[in-house]
Amino acid sequence: MTGVIAFCSSIYTAGTSLITATYGCSRTVATLGVTTFLLGFASGPLIFAPLSEVYGRNHIFRVTLGLFVLFQIGCALAPNISSLIIFRFFAGFFGSPSVTNSGGSITDLWPQSERSVPLALFSAGSFLGPVFAPVAGGFISEYLSWRWNFWVVLIVSGVVYAACVLFLPETYAPKLLRDKARRQGIVQTGPPLNSQLMTSLTRPWLMLFAEPILFLLSLYMAFIYGILYLDFTAYPIVYEQSRDWTPGIAGLSFLGMGTGMAIATIASPYVNKIHATYVTKLGPEPEARLPHIIILAWLIPASLFWFGWTAMPPIHWIVGIVSGAPFGFSLILLFLAITSYLTDCYGPYGASALAANAVFRSVFGAVFPLFGPYLYDGLGVPWGSSLLGFFALAFAPLPWVFYHFGPRIRLRSKYHMMMKSQGL
Repeated sequence: MTGVIAFCSSIYTAGTSLITATYGCSRTVATLGVTTFLLGFASGPLIFAPLSEVYGRNHIFRVTLGLFVLFQIGCALAPNISSLIIFRFFAGFFGSPSVTNSGGSITDLWPQSERSVPLALFSAGSFLGPVFAPVAGGFISEYLSWRWNFWVVLIVSGVVYAACVLFLPETYAPKLLRDKARRQGIVQTGPPLNSQLMTSLTRPWLMLFAEPILFLLSLYMAFIYGILYLDFTAYPIVYEQSRDWTPGIAGLSFLGMGTGMAIATIASPYVNKIHATYVTKLGPEPEARLPHIIILAWLIPASLFWFGWTAMPPIHWIVGIVSGAPFGFSLILLFLAITSYLTDCYGPYGASALAANAVFRSVFGAVFPLFGPYLYDGLGVPWGSSLLGFFALAFAPLPWVFYHFGPRIRLRSKYHMMMKSQGL
């Protein structure tokens, strides 16, 4: 499910130039199809997360994924750019629980000591989907039509939906216990739905702006996530406009980034061993999640400078494409480490911390593609990428800072101390 939704988020970009020609709109307006999808993706969990606590994960998966499938029909048949943008928003809105609640399902099914591989596969689906979508979408747009991008998503997501309905069990333990109690005639009471909704809507934002660890690491991940989606704008500029490649061939330029992500996924069990080594050294402290990303954080700016100054002719095209490999490799492992670190820091409030992190990421992912063309048109590819690289350099010391000073910062954290007071 996660891979299908992530795939849908960026397959749109493969047909942006054709959408512009079809509807006679500007490239910026056409790019709003990516922006609105990610804004819908950001807002969906705020509603569906508390609903899943009441009705269980399975009911939410079935309803929302079914609606996601239906909105692909609207996208494929959209008569104008306005309707396409609106359909994309609702596709992102109803597709979001299939990604955000899947992480909870992994937590339900595997104990903490055995989650590294499932979480790595989940992360691979979340990030490899957007990277490989332009590869497939480029050829689909070139040889069929940009509308067929949505028909393909409809077919694949329809198969996944059928499998979900037929084979996916309920995994949320409180829902299973409530169902068992109901069968036994036991009446249970809990917080009302409106109270859960209010908590879901407010606590992530209260934590985001009150917790320095959460704010800075969420800002860091949001920036990297924004660059990922900005690349869906940058790569066509470089490989379609500057090198005169067709959309299908230009989509292959994302394989460098995808290769790095695949290697990171394969390496995740070894990273888990590094974590175990530092648990022995530090004890079960959240900072044991950070040592390996102290170095990886520097690969982000390095890959941006590499891409910026080698992507354009007359330098051979392979040099710029290979620059995506360290970016993709570090992105996956940074995401896994920071997600685990935030969960360890905030315990029972970890879901709210991750919700704030996810919304922040999606907003940056929605906005960055809009200014990408202006950035590269105004500064050129070398200096446009270098500007992003300088920002990435400013963020790179964060893992080192929290590794060394995280324990002291957590002592001043309201939510961390609340967790400790509860003996968690």
